[in-house]
Amino acid sequence: MVSTTERKSSDEDSGNSANGRRNRGRRRRSPRRRTTPGDIVRGIVRFFGEILLTAGLLMLFYAAYEVYGSQLETDREQQDLVDGLEETWNTVDETGPDSEPLPGSADSRLYVPDLDLDWVVVNGTEPDDILYSPGRYTWHESGAGELGNYAVAAHRTPGLFWDLDLLDDGSIMVLEDGENFYTYEVFQEETVLPQDSWVVDPDPFDEASDEDPERALLTLTTCAPKLNNTHRLIVWAELTETTPKEEGMPSSIAHMAPDEDGGE
Repeated sequence: MVSTTERKSSDEDSGNSANGRRNRGRRRRSPRRRTTPGDIVRGIVRFFGEILLTAGLLMLFYAAYEVYGSQLETDREQQDLVDGLEETWNTVDETGPDSEPLPGSADSRLYVPDLDLDWVVVNGTEPDDILYSPGRYTWHESGAGELGNYAVAAHRTPGLFWDLDLLDDGSIMVLEDGENFYTYEVFQEETVLPQDSWVVDPDPFDEASDEDPERALLTLTTCAPKLNNTHRLIVWAELTETTPKEEGMPSSIAHMAPDEDGGE
């Protein structure tokens, strides 16, 4: 027989055991942390940091497109100009050399074998003219291969004059018109300010002969440094040889001959 005292003791032990189990199953709630001014400042800094990071990535992608994506558009525009170049030359022959060239119309073809690049050169250097092509300065009357200065400008972008700084004294460049190939040899490079327009004068090295130049020059101009326009990179070359087109392309650019189907 169990005594009353034993039953009471047993009941108390059972109660204590049950209370212990209930207490063990209950998670202790940690006190809520108060928001401090430092938390607010860190949140604001984090928010603006994420915005700046996103803006930076967008600008990076845009810059990459401006540098490399535009090359696809340049190539497409150049091919369109190539397709109509012979027609342009035939039109010039029919209308005569004294006719006024239309801005943006094809004028010549420029080969730079050291860069393994060639372009159709258009008339004019306005922004719309040279968007995807080198453009000829029309300030002075001087055609390809003629006495004077055949000066050409282009943007410093891949596909155009991006690597113009790689040319050295002795580098060869060739101009093509409807009748001849004109081979020029680089003799000087210089970086000047944008307002130094003398670089495209009929003879930048002899002011006295501006009215009656005594040599045939080819001048290329572009922005310097890359991705900036604070200065201008200038490359001068002088005519060394004229090759009639019936004799074929000069050996210096023979490897750059167009495919038979008219492509590059």
